[in-house]
Parts: sequence; C-alpha cells; structure tokens
Amino acid sequence: MSEAPANGRGRAYITGTGAVTPLGTGTENFWDAALHGKSGIGEITLFDPTPYPSRIAGECSGFDPTDFISKKVARRMDRYAQLGVSAGLQAAEEAGIAETLRKTPERVAIVIGSGIGGLSTWEREYRVLQERGPSRVSPFLITMMVPNMAAGQLAIALGAKGPSQCPVLACATGGEAVAEGLELIRRGDADVVIAGSAEAPITPLSMSGFCAIRAVSRRNEEPHKASRPFDVGRDGFVMSEGAGALILESPEHAERRGAEPVAAVAGYGRSTDAYHVTAPDTEGRGVERAMRLALEDSGLAPEEVGHVNAHATATPTGDGPETKAIARLLPHAAVSGTKSMTGHSFGAIGAMEAIMCALAIRDKVVPPTINLDELASDCEQLDYVKDDARKLPDLKAAISNSMGFGGHNVIVAFTGVE
Repeated sequence: MSEAPANGRGRAYITGTGAVTPLGTGTENFWDAALHGKSGIGEITLFDPTPYPSRIAGECSGFDPTDFISKKVARRMDRYAQLGVSAGLQAAEEAGIAETLRKTPERVAIVIGSGIGGLSTWEREYRVLQERGPSRVSPFLITMMVPNMAAGQLAIALGAKGPSQCPVLACATGGEAVAEGLELIRRGDADVVIAGSAEAPITPLSMSGFCAIRAVSRRNEEPHKASRPFDVGRDGFVMSEGAGALILESPEHAERRGAEPVAAVAGYGRSTDAYHVTAPDTEGRGVERAMRLALEDSGLAPEEVGHVNAHATATPTGDGPETKAIARLLPHAAVSGTKSMTGHSFGAIGAMEAIMCALAIRDKVVPPTINLDELASDCEQLDYVKDDARKLPDLKAAISNSMGFGGHNVIVAFTGVE
C-alpha cells in the first residue's frame, strides 16, 4: 500500500464506517439502498406537520438508540447525539479498534460535528419554561443541547482520550470533520480519528424557519420525487436527519495492526465565498477554488478524479453555481447528486457522502441521481449518473463537495490504497 499520490501531503486510511440515515441504519444497508436508487423521503412523523407548507422529510425510520446505547444514557442525549454516537460506535466496531482503545486511548481522537446541535431539546425545554416555569426545566438541558456533546458522549462510550473537536460549519460540517481528522493524522496528534457528523433538525421550529424562507420542497403528494438536484422541476431541498462516521488511521498504524482499509482520505480544500449568507457566488468561484485546493493537497491531477459526489441540494441558487465549477475543472467526471435519495441533513450530510465516496472507490460503482428528468437551464451539461448506479472499473479517485450557509466550502478527496 502506497503512502500518498505523487506530491500529496500524506493520507489517512479509512478502516471502518458507521451510518444512521433515512436509507437505513448500518453502512451496508445505507449503501445498498443508495445503489438501488431508493428514496428515504416520506411524510413527517416526528411531529404533526399538518399546518406547514412542507410536510415531508427524510427521517431515520426504525432507528432505536438502545440498539447501541443503554436506555439510561440515551434518555440524557438529544436525538442528534444519539444518532452521532450510534454511527461512531458502529464505525469503531467495524474497524476493530478495541485493542488500540485499550492500550493507547490517548492516541484515539474524535471529530464529530453538528451544524445545529440539540434543537429538539431546546424547543421542548423552552416550552416547559413557558408553561411550567424555570424550576421545571431539565437539569440535562445544557448537556443535551450543546453541539459538542455527540463528540463528548462518544469519547466517554469508547474511552477515547485523544484530542476531540466539534466543527460547526452549517452544511459543510461533515466535510470539515473529515478534513480535520486527516490533519490530526498528518500532524501526528493521533493514530486513529473517529471523524463524522450528526444532525436531527426535523423539528417544528426548524421547519417553520425553512418554510419562511421558501427553501424547502412543497411536493407533499410525491415525497419520493421531491428532492430533484439539477432538475427543471426542483422546488427546494428536502430536510433530513442522520449521522455518519469514519475511522481514519495513519497508514503505519493500520498496517501494523493488519487492518484492511476501505479507501483513503487523500486531501482537502477549503474556501469562503464572502458573498451571501445563503447563496453561493453565482459563478461558483469559491467552490471551484476549494476543489482546486483539494486536488493540490492530495497530489491528484484533475483527470485522475473519476467521480464527484456533488453538494446538489436541489435549489436554484446552489445547483447552478456548483455545476459551473465542476464543468470548468472536472467536466469528464461522473457526477452524482445523492441528496435526491437521502434529503439534506445539514451538518450530517458531508459525513454520509464521504462514506459514499469511500465505498464507491472500494466497489468501483457510483450511486445514481434519481428524479433528474430534465436538466434545468441554469445547470451545466455534465456526465450525470442518472436513475441507476454506474460501474466504473477504473475509478481511482473521487471528491465530495460540501457547501454551507455563510459561504463555506469544503472539498474532500478520496483515493484507493493500492
């Protein structure tokens, strides 16, 4: 196994993954559903959506935190933390890092981000305050609400004593977590990093806010067709929830313990549009700059990148600029907009899409973009993977694009390990 592509700054091997998503719990369930073009979008059940213009979302149906966490501990976590800890525990088990945690726990770091944190807890306890007074507010409010608690709770569950972080970068949070995990490995601050993100934004207040700015789809009668990246019929993104986690290891540590890597995180690029709080630069210059930086950091030439998992939220302000950037730099790459299936889980989605990139390289197949029936006039003509998964026998490198409110762009590059 090679250390890095030519001119790269060093890679981290991905030796385990975990996922809780609208397409299923467990990485292989999630991946199989994605490859088969299944939609995880349906009518909201987490609260009564009747009064709302948008009544659909991607919920993690069937998720039970007590499959991973004790009932007592789960009760003291917000849903976002339950999702994040569950994904992290799955990844740790798949990677088989128990011996490392036992012998050198201070060499295991955690980077689990969240764009919002414990929103459902905040809403519930604020109602308690208004209706029953301050003495009735839960003593667990603060530790359930703050966005770093998924990282903290996962560290406690595993006994991981290395550095821990919680990136908060809106919809770019998951990509930022993976990038920071790679940097911890490169600096020698950890041998193993559990990197990922979690979000549980499907709440009355959150939905009210996004309905107010008309950002979410109102295709309530056809939930499975509502998320339509690049399509002329798109009418906004579909909110979702979930979590993803990846075990990143230094190549030396992975080889020493005989781990079998799935793929490698080869590099990343970051930029800021400095343009608008919700809309990217109309020409996609910020995301293009981040893509170029990711290729430079990873030592990859543009022609080596065979696949792009696009941010592709199914909004006119986002899809067009991103496709312009891809067309200028990677016009040959197979492009997937997987939020067409998962919906948009804000801070969590970058980690889920990072897992997809890793597994695409492992299996030499990329997931489809569903609901792309007619290309919108503001989107560039690219090599979209439509309807069905596509085999790419020569796939050696892929990138995952993440773009967040505030103009944040994070691009992560992935390669194989041979």
